[in-house]
Amino acid sequence: MKAVLYVALPPLLFSIIGFIFSLRFELMAYWGHNMMWYWVGACVSYIFSILAIVYTLLTGIKLTKIDTMNSKLSFTYLITSLISIFIAMVAIILTTFIICVWQTKV
Repeated sequence: MKAVLYVALPPLLFSIIGFIFSLRFELMAYWGHNMMWYWVGACVSYIFSILAIVYTLLTGIKLTKIDTMNSKLSFTYLITSLISIFIAMVAIILTTFIICVWQTKV
């Protein structure tokens, strides 16, 4: 089970961080007089979400080549990978939507 945690936990954490930034980066626009922190928050959201997807895919490719996991470990890895990719995709879509809405306001 430790092997799955070491492999599946980083992309899950990356996607959660990206999702939190996608929810909160709009408030970062009020930190300064310009929109710099708004764009920093949006970029951080994109970076962590894309990093989670890439990490999950590369690890999945590596694990299918090794093919040493038993069925319980592979099922746990599959579930955490699907959750991670889902959260990351929602964060990317939400960030893009908020940017489009803010661009129409400005």
